[in-house]
Amino acid sequence: MDNMTLAQALSGMLVFPAFLLLARVGGAIMVFPAVSDPSINMRVRMAIVAAVTMILYPLLRPTLPAMPDGLGQMSFMLLGEVYVGILLGLGARLMMAALSYTGEMIAFMAGFQGASLFDPTSGANTAAPTILLTLMASLLILVLNLHHQLIMAVVESYRAFPPGQLPAIGDVNEAFIQIMAELTKLGVQLAAPVVVAGLLSNALFGVMNRLIPQLQIFFVSVPVSISLGIMVLVAGLGTMMQLWAHATEARLTLFNVTG
Repeated sequence: MDNMTLAQALSGMLVFPAFLLLARVGGAIMVFPAVSDPSINMRVRMAIVAAVTMILYPLLRPTLPAMPDGLGQMSFMLLGEVYVGILLGLGARLMMAALSYTGEMIAFMAGFQGASLFDPTSGANTAAPTILLTLMASLLILVLNLHHQLIMAVVESYRAFPPGQLPAIGDVNEAFIQIMAELTKLGVQLAAPVVVAGLLSNALFGVMNRLIPQLQIFFVSVPVSISLGIMVLVAGLGTMMQLWAHATEARLTLFNVTG
């Protein structure tokens, strides 16, 4: 009986806090781009979550509570940790949506609507410019060590949101609306060079069609529009990804938990 009581006490003081940390880390990594892509094996992702949890556990153990007596309170704390973790990783995931928006606008203006390829980051068929931009963004996240900043954000989040304390719904809605407005603005800014080039080329071909009705304008405009779109995209690709990286670094998490 004494051994059973000792085992229960150890479980309450050590195992349950580890599960709380695992829930928050798992929620953050589950939605964080590059690490949570469907192309990465599920076992690899689980191993990453377990490794990060074991590394952070000695550091965060004093801030983690012991196991409560009631099952309802225990379930509420575990679900709350998953919820907070998802909010931490959601900022970078939403910023990836800005590149998807940019890629779709570029595909529409440059004539890439039919160039649909398999996207390993989403597991669906997507326009070719979107795949290029999202793959480069995933590489940038790892090269710039933004995944390290996510781990630091998880550590700092325990000051703002201790286990059992959830962010206010109004604050979540406000942060979500702000980041949606920012990513829409960013998507339009990134696609602006190709969109402007496409509009100018369409206007030029419209004038040519009026001046030379005998010209088969469709067979002339499509290859020119595609070539022009590719040239503008390649010329501005470095600047586009730099702007996106700066914006993502500033809004890596839905909440600023470092203050």
